[in-house]
Amino acid sequence: MAEATGRVTETDAEAPRDPQPIEADIVRRRSELTRLMGELTRRGHELTNVGLQVRRHALGVTSTVLAAGAIIGGWIALKVWRARGRNTLTARSWRVREAFSRMIDRPERVAVEPTATQRIIGSAGSAAAAVLIKAALDRLIRPGQHAR
Repeated sequence: MAEATGRVTETDAEAPRDPQPIEADIVRRRSELTRLMGELTRRGHELTNVGLQVRRHALGVTSTVLAAGAIIGGWIALKVWRARGRNTLTARSWRVREAFSRMIDRPERVAVEPTATQRIIGSAGSAAAAVLIKAALDRLIRPGQHAR
């Protein structure tokens, strides 16, 4: 076996090939690609055709819609049932018992002293409410006259 020198000699070079079979292969492959692209385009149009998909998968669509409706209806029924249950005497007494239990466990959180800022805001709110109430009462007592 001889070592390769990396050079191309006349004996290594291929004889020129006939272009007819190459062109025929190119035409065959091109027509196959065209056929495949047409099939992909057709399938893409079918996939985005909602009416066709609903007809093809009627059972699946129907069961999905019914399941979604059942889930939504069940969720609404559960919310209504829980709301009614919260208003019973038993539920309210249970919540009062829980509140007392929390109050006993952490009494320091029951009557927390307000901060200075909270006291100032509370005082300002009370003063503003008093002024508004006085003005409203003055208008009710003396409808034609404004307070002086």
